[in-house]
Amino acid sequence: MVVPNGYKDAQIRTLYHSKSDWIEKKRAQLCRSAEDVLQIQEGQLLLLGSGYQVIYVPQQQQVEEIDHCERLISTSINLQDREQQECWYREYARRYLNERLHKLAGEAGYQFNRLYIRGQKTRWGSCSTLGNISLNWKLVKAPVFVSDYVIYHELVHTRFMNHGAGFWLAVEQLVPDLQDAKDWLRYNGPYL
Repeated sequence: MVVPNGYKDAQIRTLYHSKSDWIEKKRAQLCRSAEDVLQIQEGQLLLLGSGYQVIYVPQQQQVEEIDHCERLISTSINLQDREQQECWYREYARRYLNERLHKLAGEAGYQFNRLYIRGQKTRWGSCSTLGNISLNWKLVKAPVFVSDYVIYHELVHTRFMNHGAGFWLAVEQLVPDLQDAKDWLRYNGPYL
């Protein structure tokens, strides 16, 4: 434990005891695995908020076939390899998020300039003053209502470059389950 200079042992013990419930709660959270938190089984891939079984078929002609009803991915890429898995996710995100962004922007009457798929460490998305939207590739692991929230959030930034009252009113009109989406990201986002 790191404490400020000058703290006496008695002060440290008092501080620890006063915060022990919080410390234990945080320690327990750190020990949870992504599989436990996101409720996926070992060997499954998280896609659109659900665990998908992966079948590796090296000789398969198409790179992938995804059955969303059966939650099954048949692929010629070894998705158990971390590097190949991330490349696959990034490519899937490029296609899926691009299509979803265009669809939601059109339905809501918003325009944007360009889409970038990135791997930001601390952000799910951003919007530049030029109307360029960046989305984190890990959003394809989240449920659709969560990734839609982030997309709408960034689309609204094309009109409001702040988080003022007008911005949040516009987001709330587009995202009826706004608080659920924000809560999902807060609790589950670190495990994506």
